Amino acid sequence: MSEEVLASAHQALHNSALTTAEGMGLGELLVKIPIGIAATLVLSFLCRKIFPRFTKRSKTNFDDFVLIALADSIIPFGIVVVLILTQKELGLPINVERAYDTALRIVGTIVLIRFVNRVGARFLAGVARRSGAEDLEHLLQSLLPLLRAVIWGIGTLVLLQSLGVKMTVIWGLLSAGGIGIGLALKEPAQELFAYLMILLDKPFTVGQFISVGSTSATVERIGVRSTHLRSLRGEQVVMSNSTLTGSTILNFAEMVQRRMIYSIGVTYDTTVDQMKAIPTMIQTIIDSQEHSTFNRCHFTEFADSSLNFELVYYIDTRDFTVALNDQQAINLAIMDAFARAGIEFAFPSQTLYLEGDSLTGKAS
Repeated sequence: MSEEVLASAHQALHNSALTTAEGMGLGELLVKIPIGIAATLVLSFLCRKIFPRFTKRSKTNFDDFVLIALADSIIPFGIVVVLILTQKELGLPINVERAYDTALRIVGTIVLIRFVNRVGARFLAGVARRSGAEDLEHLLQSLLPLLRAVIWGIGTLVLLQSLGVKMTVIWGLLSAGGIGIGLALKEPAQELFAYLMILLDKPFTVGQFISVGSTSATVERIGVRSTHLRSLRGEQVVMSNSTLTGSTILNFAEMVQRRMIYSIGVTYDTTVDQMKAIPTMIQTIIDSQEHSTFNRCHFTEFADSSLNFELVYYIDTRDFTVALNDQQAINLAIMDAFARAGIEFAFPSQTLYLEGDSLTGKAS
């Protein structure tokens, strides 16, 4: 009889403890849920109403966009966090609790990925717009689906790893697939990176005249894979972007002035007084031109058939035609001045002295 009384008393105490624990769990649940919901709503209100007052003072609207995206994501993400924190107080069976936890993790991952994709796309679009390159904007629009897919892939892998899924096989498959894709897309990827280098570093832009190796042409279009040039003869030259970035590029559009340097040879019959007068004569001719500035003119060499002067002057224009017009006017004026002064230009010649004539001082 006493044993039955003790057993019933023990059972009553156990039931009372369970009832107390359930009551405490229910009480904590009723406290945590309202607090979590209130905190979520407060954060959403701050992001929508309070913080924008400070971000409006900035020069860009990117921070305003981030706040809007954050406000849109706070409520679903906050609900997920509240449900995760109150998971133990629900007292769910193990199988149900595991499914419940998995579902919450999936929803939270989706919210985060969508937020990252939204903010990242807006950031990249702003960078492309500020660069002023329409090709870069078009390229970004083409690559955005791929970039979003990459973010979704990374988020999925992180989710699977957090759920305890064995990633050895998955990583092996991804590694093998990555190697195959990398080998298949080696050349397109190389051209793409070269295209990005051209857009960001800007060694040249559309409309500029450049020289690459033996090719001198005007840039017509910069594409993702190749750049189209128009040569001086009129034909179109298509060069791969990797060839351009790997070569030495002479950009004449960025040239402030042109340095002209060449030699002028006069005959050995030129007198010393005439030789002394040549530098001053040439300086006067160059200074009379609108775009030309004299630098120097010196008698530099006793050549085989001429007395050589080195002439240097600058033309303050990037227009190739104007520079040639000035150079032509200077050359014609030098010829005219030399003709009036009796100075003759030298040309390749050779004087032969025969043995019999050398005794009488005669040359043939």
